[in-house]
Amino acid sequence: MSTRCPTSLGAGFAVMAALLAASVSASGAGQAVTAKKPATGTGAATARPTKGGTPPRTPWGDPDLQGNFTAKDEMNTPFERPDEFAGKRIDDISPQQLAEIVEERKKEAIESAPFTTGSRADGIAIAVPIHWRDHLDAQNSRPWFVIDPPDGKIPPQTDQARQRAAMQAAARRGRSVADSYIDRSGWDRCIARGISASEMAAQGSYGASYQILQTKDYVAIRYEMVHETRIIPIEGRAAARPHLTPKLRTYYGDATARWDGNTLVVDTTNYNDRVNYRGASDNLHIVERFRRTASNKVEYTVTVEDSTTWARPWTFSLPLTEDDGQPIFEYACHEGNYGIRNILAGAREDQKRGIEPSNGPALPPGAVEE
Repeated sequence: MSTRCPTSLGAGFAVMAALLAASVSASGAGQAVTAKKPATGTGAATARPTKGGTPPRTPWGDPDLQGNFTAKDEMNTPFERPDEFAGKRIDDISPQQLAEIVEERKKEAIESAPFTTGSRADGIAIAVPIHWRDHLDAQNSRPWFVIDPPDGKIPPQTDQARQRAAMQAAARRGRSVADSYIDRSGWDRCIARGISASEMAAQGSYGASYQILQTKDYVAIRYEMVHETRIIPIEGRAAARPHLTPKLRTYYGDATARWDGNTLVVDTTNYNDRVNYRGASDNLHIVERFRRTASNKVEYTVTVEDSTTWARPWTFSLPLTEDDGQPIFEYACHEGNYGIRNILAGAREDQKRGIEPSNGPALPPGAVEE
C-alpha cells in the first residue's frame, strides 16, 4: 500500500528541478519557470487577479496556468450520470438538489471508508488509516463528469471491442489473479497507475494533487499518483515537433500541445496496448483542454476517442482548484516493492492448501466486475 509522506518530498522535487532545468535550457534565455512557493498557514493559493475574464499572463505572453492544484473536492462524484437522474442533464440539477446530493455522498463515504479494501457486505474492515482519505468531506461542484454525449453516459462499446475483450478473457481462462506477476495490474507492478486523463478524474480516495509549470517552449504537468512528469512541447515554439512515429508507444502516450486562444490543448497518441483505459486499444486518442476560469480555478476537459472501442468520441470535464496547501506528496508504490512478491507467495501458499483465490479469476482488461 502506498503512503503520503511529506518528509520524502525532496527526491521528487529534485527530479523535477532537473527536468525543468533541461526544459529552460532548451527554451533559451529569459524563459524561466515562474512556479510559486507554497503559501504558509492558510493553505490558499496566491491570488491571481483577472480583468474582464482575461487570464493572467506569463512574462512571454501565454495564459498563466501555473500552480499547485487539487481535485479532492470532486471525489465521490460519479463519472457517468447515475440512473436515478435518467432524462436529466447537468444543468437540470439545481444548486439545492446538488447540495443535498453532496451531503448524501459524504455520508456514504464516511460509512464506506473502513471497507475500502475489505468487504462491507461481509463486515470485513481492512482499509488503510482513515486520515489518508481526502474524500470524506468533499464538496462536489457537479452531479457527474461526462458532458458529451448529453445523456452523461459513455457511448456503448463496439463489436470489435467486445470481441477483443472476449479473446483476452479466453487467453486468461484457467489462470488466477496471481499466477504470475503479469497477472497483476500496472498499478500493482509500480509501472503505471493509469493514463493522465484518468488521474485527473478524482476517482480515488486520496492523491488528487497536481502541479502545472510552464516555459515558453514546454508545459510540465505533475501528478501525485503517477510515476512520471509529462514534459510537453508546444506547437509553434523552438521545441515543437510532430507526434512520434506510431512504432514508439508508451504507457502515458506521446503528447504535444498548442494554444487555442486562452485554452491549452494537449493532444496525446501512441499509447501502448497495455494501458487498458476502460478497455481501449492502442488506437486511443486523448485531447485535454486546460482553461483558467477564475483566479483559483482551471477547467479540465477531456475528449476520448477510439473508433475500435466506442461508437463515438465522448467528453468529460471537472474543475481543478488552485491551492498551495495541497502540494504533491511522494507516491511510494508499496514501499520496498514487497507487494508483488507477497501477493504471489500468498497465492502459492493457498494453492498448497487447496484454497481457492478469494477474489476469483482475473477480469479481462476493460471488464467491470458486476
